[in-house]
Amino acid sequence: MATLWRVTRVDATGPDADMPLIMKVPRIKGGDDPTTIVGFEVEQMIMPALVGTHVPRFVANGDFTSRPYIVMERIAGSSLKARFDAAPIPIAEVAELGQKVAIALHELHRQHVVHLDVKPSNIMFRTDAAGQPGEAVLIDFGLSRHERLPDLL
Repeated sequence: MATLWRVTRVDATGPDADMPLIMKVPRIKGGDDPTTIVGFEVEQMIMPALVGTHVPRFVANGDFTSRPYIVMERIAGSSLKARFDAAPIPIAEVAELGQKVAIALHELHRQHVVHLDVKPSNIMFRTDAAGQPGEAVLIDFGLSRHERLPDLL
């Protein structure tokens, strides 16, 4: 539904100058399901409203009159899907991963957002200083619902 590009800032100064970025551009073709376009618009509305370590930091977006896109922090860690693909997983690690995901979802809910597409490929983990999976980060907010924003879907 979208193409992802690794991008860098042209004006790379300040505290976020080294932050890795990703640009998400919707694939829009004639005859596509309109929910694809609406989902991207939902993500464009919700991403700037989110804060905290459990979501990618929003940088910029472009509207549908010229070129739609979203630029956000690129989470360099691995997804929960990648960890599941390397199963079996020790029970202690399952509990730890579950706790991290629950905390991330709780923080999202505190911001009046329900994700509605929670799956292993939409859960990333920041890498901690030791190179181990750190905090859970939720990505892909195209099906999400924000209590204080219009429900376009």
